[in-house]
This record gives sequence, C-alpha cells and structure tokens, in this order.
Amino acid sequence: KAYSTPLEDPGISAEEKKLIISETTSGEPVTTIPWGVILSKPPVWALIACHFCHNWGTFILLTWMPTYYNQVLKFNLTESSLFCVLPWLTMAISANVGGWIADTLVSRGTSVTTVRKIMQSIGFLGPAFFLSQLSHIDSPALAVLCMACSQGSDAFSQSGLYSNHQDIGPRYAGVLLGLSNTAGVLAGVFGTAATGYILQHGLP
Repeated sequence: KAYSTPLEDPGISAEEKKLIISETTSGEPVTTIPWGVILSKPPVWALIACHFCHNWGTFILLTWMPTYYNQVLKFNLTESSLFCVLPWLTMAISANVGGWIADTLVSRGTSVTTVRKIMQSIGFLGPAFFLSQLSHIDSPALAVLCMACSQGSDAFSQSGLYSNHQDIGPRYAGVLLGLSNTAGVLAGVFGTAATGYILQHGLP
C-alpha cells in the first residue's frame, strides 16, 4: 500500500520519520516568489552565467559537429551520422560516472560546494582542452576521439551546474532552473548563429 507522505506510513519508525523531516523542505506549495531576494544573490548569477557558458559550447557542437565531420574530416554522410553519435554516447556513460564520483566525495566528507566546483571545473576545462587540440591534429580518428572526450568531460556538469539549483535554493529550484535555462537557451540561439556567421564571413 502506498502513502502520500512518510508520516502516514506505519512501517517507518519514529526515528526514521524525524530524520526524513529534518532533511526535507516544507511541503507547502510556493505561492509567492521572492524575485528581489533571488536576483540579489551572487550564487544565482554565477549559476546563470555558468549555464549560459555551458550551453554556448554544447549547442554549437550539437549543431555544427556534422558539418565539421563532413567538410573538415571529409567523412561521408553515413560516417558523419555514425560518428556524431559517439560523443553523446560517451556523455551518457560519463554522466553516470561523474555522479558516482560526486556522491562518493560527498559521502567521504567533502563539502557539497567543493564537489560542485570540482565537477563543473572538469565540465568546462575538459572540453576546452580536447577541443583546442582539434587545430593541432591531422588524424580523423584522433579528431573523433577528441570530440568524444570533450563531451565525456562535459557530462561532469550534470554533477556540477545541473545539481546546484537544488543545493542553493531547494524550495525555488524550479525557479532557479527556469532562470538559468533561459540564459542557456539564449546562448544556444546566439552561439549557433554566431558560429554560422563566422564560418560564412570570417572574423571581422
């Protein structure tokens, strides 16, 4: 039999219920959003900036990777399609590995803030390193490997940026994600368009 709340479940001991309550936020629905307070907090703006930067790179790769494979690496359409899957497959696996590492660090006493910073640093510096190598290598195989490693390290952001909304504002996590993701979507739009413009016209 299912119960609406842990407090209603007779199978949970009093001590367990007390622990659950101490670790959860209020179950009351949010009726008023304190926009002024939220927007006055530096961590919120750091989260927004982080989401913007993350999506700038992700959407550029998502949009322009097939063109890179076809025009630069000279893969045909079938090969480009197959190799485009590899970075995202690597990302799916790496996200779970990153989550396990983050949970392990927290369980061993590392502060949540430190863990988020470590994970997001990997999520930013990893792609920056691997993508920068593309201008120095001639092997298509190495280029594909760099793309895969780039997205694999990018997936550590799932344990950094994307977990941080719940950390800094549990009751308003949805609002925080809405704010940061709005910035992220704008980054995707402008980043993709800017890349297309630069590829077509070059830098001024």
